Amino acid sequence: MPFSTSLFIFAFLPVTLLGYYLFPKKVRNFFLLCMSFVFYFVGGKEYLFLLLFSIIFNYIVGILLETLEREPLLRRLIFVLGILGNLFPLFYFKYFDFAVSNVNHLFKLGIPQKDLLLPLGISFYTFKALSYIIDVYRKRVAANRNIIHLALYIAIFSQVVSGPIMPYIDLGDQIRERMTTSEDFVYGIRRFTYGLAKKVLIADILGQTVDRIFTSAYSLQTDLPTVWLGAVLYTLQIYFDFAGYSDMAVGLGKMFGFTFMENFNYPYISKSISEFWRRWHISLSSWFRDYLYIPLGGNREGNVYFNLFVVFLVTGIWHGASWTFIIWGLWHGLFVIIERAVRGKKWCLKIPSAVKVIFTFLIVTLGWTLFRITNMTDAINYFKLMFGVLKASSPEFTYVFYLNSQIIFTLIIGLILSTPLIKKIAELFQEKAAFNIARVVFTSALLVLGIIFAVSSVYSPFIYFQF
Repeated sequence: MPFSTSLFIFAFLPVTLLGYYLFPKKVRNFFLLCMSFVFYFVGGKEYLFLLLFSIIFNYIVGILLETLEREPLLRRLIFVLGILGNLFPLFYFKYFDFAVSNVNHLFKLGIPQKDLLLPLGISFYTFKALSYIIDVYRKRVAANRNIIHLALYIAIFSQVVSGPIMPYIDLGDQIRERMTTSEDFVYGIRRFTYGLAKKVLIADILGQTVDRIFTSAYSLQTDLPTVWLGAVLYTLQIYFDFAGYSDMAVGLGKMFGFTFMENFNYPYISKSISEFWRRWHISLSSWFRDYLYIPLGGNREGNVYFNLFVVFLVTGIWHGASWTFIIWGLWHGLFVIIERAVRGKKWCLKIPSAVKVIFTFLIVTLGWTLFRITNMTDAINYFKLMFGVLKASSPEFTYVFYLNSQIIFTLIIGLILSTPLIKKIAELFQEKAAFNIARVVFTSALLVLGIIFAVSSVYSPFIYFQF
C-alpha cells in the first residue's frame, strides 16, 4: 500500500489517525501496531509470517542476551545465532536464486531455482532488527521486555517497507513516551505533502519517459544524446522517488509523535562520492558505518581500503540480487577509495568546487544507469550507446521525441529542487507573516494537485520497494 495511493490517503491514514487520537495513550502503541500489520498485510500478506517471526525471534534473542551476561561464551553463541537467524530469511528469499544461477553457470550444474518472491520490506526491517540485537549485545541498550514496543519498532507502517533504517537506540525512547503538538502535526502534513508532490509530480512523470528511453535502448532503437537524457532523467527520478517517500515517512512520523531521522540532504550538490554517501540514504550509510565499517576496524585498524571495499560490496549486494547491483556498489567504492588515497594532495585541493560537483554528478549518473538495468547484456549495450562505441542501426526514437514541454518543465524543476536554492530563499522570508500565509496556501494547493495526480495516474510503486 504505497503512501501515494487512494487507499492509503483516503482510507488507511484517516482511520489510523482517528483511532490513534481517540484511544487513550496507554493503548495507542497497540493500536498503531495493529494498523501496521494491516498495512503490511495489504501489500505482502503472503509473507506476514516472516515479519512476525522477526519480531518474536529478536524479542527472545534480546532477552537471552541480557539474561546471560554472566555466561560470555553462551551469550556470544546466542548472539551469533541471532545474527544468522535474521540473515537466513533475507538470504533465502533475496539471494537463493541468484546464488543458484551463478553456481549452475560456473560448475555446469542443474540445481533448480525456486522463483521466490521478495518479501515486502525484508531488507529494511531485517537491518532494524539486527541493529537492536547488536546494540543489546554491546550493552548500548537494554533488552525490551515489552513485545508490543519492540514489534512497533520493527513493523511500524511508516518505516517497514522502505525505512529510514533507524537504530533502536534512536527510536526506543520515542516508542515508550512521546507527544504530538499542533505545530508538529501541521509540520507532518506539510512534509507528507512535499513528499507526495516529489513522488507523483516529478518522479512519476520523469519515470514514464525513463521507461520508454531505456526500453528503446535495449532494442538499439535510440541514439547517444537520448540515452544520456534517459540516464539524467533517471538520476532525478530515483532521487525524487526515494526522497519523496522519506519526506512522507518523516511527515507521518510527526503526525504520530515520532521524530524520524532525515534520509537525504541534497546529495547532488556533493563535491565527492564520499560526500554523496553522507547525503544520500543517510540511514543506510549510517547503519553500514556503525555496524559494519567500524567493527571491521574503520580507518583506525586493519586496512582502511579493504574495509571500504567490503562496505561497498555489501552495499551493492544489499540493494539486489544482480551483478549490476554488485558492480554499482563497487563502482562507488572505487571512487571512495581513490578519494581517500588522494585526500590532502595539493593538486586535488586546487580543483574548483563547480568542477568537483559536475564530476561527482557524472559518476553518480553513470552508476544509476547501471543500477537501473538488471541485465548485464543490456547494461553493456546501454553504456556502448552512451559512449558511441555502439550506434543504433535505425534510431527510431531520438531525444526530440521525448523532450515535450511537460518533461522540460519537470526536468528544470527537478534540477532546481535538487539544490538548496529554494530552501535558502524561503529562509529569507520565513519570519514574515505573509510567508506563513503563502506557505499554507501553497501547501494546500500542492496537496490537492498531488492527490489529483495520485488518483488519476497509472500505479507506480516506489523504486525502493523492490529492496
